[in-house]
This record gives sequence, structure tokens and C-alpha cells, in this order.
Amino acid sequence: MSVVVPVYNVEEYLPACIESLLDQDISVEIILINDGSTDGSGMIADQYANQDKRIKVIHQENGGASAARNAGLEIAQGEYIAFIDSDDWVKQNSLGELYREATKHQADMVMGNMLFYYQDGSLSNPSNPAPKDICNILLSGKDGFVKLAKANVYSSMACNYIYCKKFLDKIQARFEEGIMCEDELWSPVVFYQAEKFLITDINFYYYRQREGSVMHASSRRQRMKALFRVGNRLTEFAGHLDFMGEDGEFKNWLYVNIFWIYSKAFMFLSRIKDTSYVVPQYHLDRFWRDCWEMMPEPQKRCKYYYDLAIADLQRYTNWCTSEGVASVAYQIKSGKKLMLIYNAVRGENLHIKNEVIPANWLITTDRRYFQQADVVVFYLPDLAQEVEGDLDKPEDQIWVAWHLEETEKNYPWVNDPEFKELFDLQVYYPEDEKQEEHPVIQLCRAINNKLDKNYES
Repeated sequence: MSVVVPVYNVEEYLPACIESLLDQDISVEIILINDGSTDGSGMIADQYANQDKRIKVIHQENGGASAARNAGLEIAQGEYIAFIDSDDWVKQNSLGELYREATKHQADMVMGNMLFYYQDGSLSNPSNPAPKDICNILLSGKDGFVKLAKANVYSSMACNYIYCKKFLDKIQARFEEGIMCEDELWSPVVFYQAEKFLITDINFYYYRQREGSVMHASSRRQRMKALFRVGNRLTEFAGHLDFMGEDGEFKNWLYVNIFWIYSKAFMFLSRIKDTSYVVPQYHLDRFWRDCWEMMPEPQKRCKYYYDLAIADLQRYTNWCTSEGVASVAYQIKSGKKLMLIYNAVRGENLHIKNEVIPANWLITTDRRYFQQADVVVFYLPDLAQEVEGDLDKPEDQIWVAWHLEETEKNYPWVNDPEFKELFDLQVYYPEDEKQEEHPVIQLCRAINNKLDKNYES
């Protein structure tokens, strides 16, 4: 068996991953693709390769997980292939269990159980275990996809399965490069073409749940763009299938998957506070155009996800046309000082009427004005989920930390000296106290007073 492992800046976790792959009772070819790591991951990979001939290492420029997996696929020699993420690991001898089931049934794909490992050391039960009545029976990929979707336990993660190398070569399966969420696109297409698919009850994969760094979070915008792209590509794929033909049931449940993807994309859209963003093309209209042909249960589920997507689209539209967003470009011409509320409490919209804002101030939540703003206010507890990559502070811009009184106790990362140095001022928002003025209005007055004193001196 070949195991393909994309490696990118995981020096802390990589040894555990490699050791777990070596601790198997079958012959394994371990292919480590160092995808442009800037830490010690590449050196660790080479050290293991020098010690064990079962390990091969490819060093390449950073191209993402898809490019790394494809590079591994090109050189893999095993009868079956597993894809393992380098910060995760596998159970002892579990690959052998899956391999023996695969060869016994000559399966194109075999599914095992994934368990979640949390930072406190706790381990979940198998994530979305398949019902017993669909385990250990040979199915077509199409039937397996449908049964998993019906049971609401379908997983698109390529790490959940092992694949026959000849099958992947036959269908010329490769991961689409240059996007996130690549598994969402890969899995339905591969399922559709698999002739023999087996669901097992074998626990084999430990999926590490990691929290990202506050100022280096994954871009919500990139994830949303990828989801739109995947939803659109799967819609195109579904367009080649016939509701009334032998692929009808597969197409019905593929639509459920597509509209689930769109619901996630529009959820991200509703949280992007930037009117300069151009909403990607999407195909929500496929639901009301095609629902008359659909089976009742998948039609019902599609309707649920469709309604979620439409509601989030409406939220985004309402924000774009709200006070403090729609007319900012016009009001900036008046010479007012501009305050950007980068993120509000729990992601809620900022409810401040223009008439209570000091006359020389303009307040907006539209991040398109980040570079122009005189003051930027960050609500700390939610910042890890809201920040779009690294933020460079323009010269003379004032950064304000907005938080609750218990923030430092409940969110210890705000005490990091390097993080605290980013902010010039702090404003508190005690939720259990009624205040006559919103703290942001108080902040405007405080800055006015400070500027006036600086001017007098």
C-alpha cells in the first residue's frame, strides 16, 4: 500500500504521523511531499527517509494539498493508496485491516472510521459512523454515496477512504489544484465511477482538531470562493446526469450535497463585511428549476439548504444597503474622521443611528475602507474567526482593542505582549451594565478630547 502525505509547516506533528504509518502490519510505501515548508518539516522528512527505505520524500514549491497529493499519485507504486494529512495519524495495524478487506472484495474504494482528537487530549467516538446495515456489503460507488447521504453520514474527506491505484489511474483521478475544499469536488466524482465500494466499521484515522493563530487565520474569503467554485463544478457535473435515468437517485442526493455546499458558501458571504467583494457566480436557481423532477426526501433536504442560502444572501444584501455602509463613499467627501468597526460583538451588525454619532465622525463596518480609516476597532474575542490573514497597520492609524471585562481571563492569547503592542487604545463593553451611550460613541468623544488637548498643547 502507498500512503501519500502532503507536508507543510507541521514540524510539531510530523514525527507522530510518520511513526504511526511505520507501525503497520503490511508493507507500506510512505510518500512525503514537502510542499514548500518554511519550518523544519522538510528536514524531519529527510531524516526519516535516511533511516527507513520505505519512506520517499519529494521537495517542491508550495502548491497546496492538491498539488502535493497529485505529485504523490504520480509515483505511487502500491496496489492501494491512502491519503493522510501530516498533522493527523493512523491507528496501529489499521491500514492492514482496510487493505485486507479491500483485496478480499477487489474493491475500488473502502471506507473506514475517523475519530476526532482534541487539544485537551480527548478522543471522540467515530465521526458519523455508518449504519450497521450498510457495512460490510459490496455496493457500487453510486449506491454507497446514496446510502451514506440518506443516513446523513456522507464524508467528502479523501482521508476517510483507501483507493485502488488501478481504479484511480483508469478514471484519471486527480485533485483540482489551486483551490481549498478540494475533497468536496474529488469525492462525488470518484464515487460515481467506482464499481465496487465497501463500508467498514474499522477505526483507523485520528483527525487532530487544531486552533489557528489569531493573526494568521485561514481566509474566510478564500474558503467561500472555493465553496462557490466547487458548488458550480458539481452542478455542471450533475447537468450530465438524468433525473429519470439510472443515475436519477445519485443525482438527487448529489443535489443535496451541492446545496449544502452553497449554504456554507452563503454563510461565509453573510459574514464578509466588504462591499468591494464581487459575489461569485452560483446556481441556486437550479433548485426551483429542477425540484419538480426530484424525489420527495432529497427535495425536502435541498429546500432546507436552499432556504439557508437565500436567508444569508438576504442578510448580506441588507448589510450592504444599511446605514453606515451604503453612503460612506459620499460622506467621506465631507472631511469627517472615519472609524471602521472591523468586527462587532458576536458578528452582529452595529446598531448605531447616524444622529447620535459626533458630527465630525463617520462610522462604518465596511472593510473596504480599512486603508482609509483613521481608527480601526477590533472586538477581540471574535478576532480569530474574523481576521482575513495578516493585517498591516497603515501609518498614523489608531487601532483599538474592544473587549469584555473578562476577556483576558477567558481568552489568554490577548495577553501575548507582541499581540497587545498592536493596539493604541482599549474600550470595554460590560454587557451586564446598561450604558447611556454605546462604547463606540464614547470612544469617538474620547479621541476628540485627546486630539483637542494635543492641539491646545
